[in-house]
Amino acid sequence: MEYQLRTKVVFELAELTSAPLDLRPRLLDVGCGDARFTADAARRADAVGVDVSHRALGYARRFAADARFVACGAEALSLPSNAFDVVTLLDVIEHIHDDDEARVVAEARRVLRPGGRLVISTNTDRSARELKHFRHYPVRRFRALFDGMSDVRLLGLIPYFPALRYLMAAPIVGRLWRSRIRLCHPAHGQVILGVGRKPPQ
Repeated sequence: MEYQLRTKVVFELAELTSAPLDLRPRLLDVGCGDARFTADAARRADAVGVDVSHRALGYARRFAADARFVACGAEALSLPSNAFDVVTLLDVIEHIHDDDEARVVAEARRVLRPGGRLVISTNTDRSARELKHFRHYPVRRFRALFDGMSDVRLLGLIPYFPALRYLMAAPIVGRLWRSRIRLCHPAHGQVILGVGRKPPQ
């Protein structure tokens, strides 16, 4: 359910930009890992996942039979330019070394078609306890990842906590929680998600 909700948020956020997505968009999931998001996205898109880990891609190919997978690094995608309608970097950019951050974003933009959407999510500086990350993103720094793109939208997300499952299931109170616990102003979430549109050439 968590990945289905994430997929729904990603596609709906992408639709907020000024031009609608194709009925069956071409989607690239950079840093797909074991492809839980990629598998769910493949129900709505022609999905390709890339990851540097051959072990992760081994799981991914079994888990997401409807998607295609390529082994490569995010900073040097072995894919053609202008090939995808949507490129996602979900919980990836914070694991990229500082020296490679700009190259990863540039590669994601390169493989986007003109008018395509770049979708990025990461932890904010409100969740800086994650020591395995190279950096955490305040809103201003995260917004800079979309410099030069149009129709930029940012959204804050509050993760789902299993302890709240009974409250979330309550008919009236649960509906209020479900409508508010996930989405918030970018400055107040533990996760920030953004989308930008590649300008026409």
